[in-house]
Amino acid sequence: MKTKLFIVCALISLGAIASAQAPDPNRMSALWQAADERLTTQYDDWFKVGDYPRIVSALQYLHEFEPTDYETLTNLGWMLENIDRSDEALALYIDYRKKNPHIEDAEFPEVNFYYSRKLYTKVPQLVEPKIAAKQSGPFAIRMLAHAYEKMNLLSDSQRAWNEYLAISPSDLAAKANLKRVEKKLQSAKS
Repeated sequence: MKTKLFIVCALISLGAIASAQAPDPNRMSALWQAADERLTTQYDDWFKVGDYPRIVSALQYLHEFEPTDYETLTNLGWMLENIDRSDEALALYIDYRKKNPHIEDAEFPEVNFYYSRKLYTKVPQLVEPKIAAKQSGPFAIRMLAHAYEKMNLLSDSQRAWNEYLAISPSDLAAKANLKRVEKKLQSAKS
């Protein structure tokens, strides 16, 4: 797999060098799209026959090749979790968050990892600093609001839902969640 991708890249580069001109961006885009579609088909084939280690290996290579690609990261993390290598998935998510603080929702894969394991207290420490810096994306804020509610920190959950709705004001499910939290707050005060 690595060899085939290397050969494709080398041939593309050699073609550009041989022609002594910059490659046509439309052609390059079409080549990469075709390669990506082929890889996706190959992943599906491997998945159907249960060859998960091969998928993980290919995704690891792609992640090394393009470490900021969110889709590759999350696919790799999901596959690692799927084959009971959760410790490696968590390390991958932490590394991604630390190396890409400028990417909106870079913390989300790690946040989702903790939330799905009911480690709710780990969520605020990852999301709150990004909210304060106005760098957090909607997925992490949404998960934060749910985590606060699970911890019965209803005022914090309400604040997080309001923060989320400032970004996504037409999200009806979020509005319903905020109303539920507000009702719980009123019941607690009574």
